[in-house]
Amino acid sequence: MPDRDLGRPVTVINRFTVTGDIGEFERAFREHSQFLRMRPGFDFLVTVRLIDAPQVYVHLGHWRHLRGFLDTVHHDVFLEHVRRLGPLVDTEADQAVSVGRVLRTNAAVGAANVVITWADVSDDWREFERRFAELDYQCDRLEGFGGSDLLRSTVQPLAYTGVQWWRTAEDCERALRSRGYRAGYRALSGIAKITTERTRHIAYERVID
Repeated sequence: MPDRDLGRPVTVINRFTVTGDIGEFERAFREHSQFLRMRPGFDFLVTVRLIDAPQVYVHLGHWRHLRGFLDTVHHDVFLEHVRRLGPLVDTEADQAVSVGRVLRTNAAVGAANVVITWADVSDDWREFERRFAELDYQCDRLEGFGGSDLLRSTVQPLAYTGVQWWRTAEDCERALRSRGYRAGYRALSGIAKITTERTRHIAYERVID
């Protein structure tokens, strides 16, 4: 199971439900994201917005090592951003490590082409990871598959976040209707409590050197 090795890569997952002004939240969060991009140890970030609940954003901040993230959360600027964002959102947070990554092509920004799968595994986590890899294989056979990242929580080690993306919204829609995807989803549901959410890709930004 994952540990707290300070030199190990980590992904910080934040789910923001905006309760205040969305425009104000986006401006404040944009400023916060640019600060993160300049921090030592930061790698890249992905931000998506739920299609069916557009007041909900999911932010995945990828760090080259846990040490960089821990140093950043104690920085005065980070704490000021938290104080500014706090009244605007309800937040759920997790930390995770990647246990399976497939990279093919980037997802177009602004398109409804990212699917997030939240999973609570009942018992056999190895079998869950194998079945998710099989789902990726089925997706990879279809045109326009961009890739995926399966993230296992370091806080609740039987909790997973799966991120799959496609080049365009049309590619995503076609894949979700495919027989292979539906069969793969049923296989995952057999050993885990699964929730999937279609999202719009808002941002993909790398570290600023």
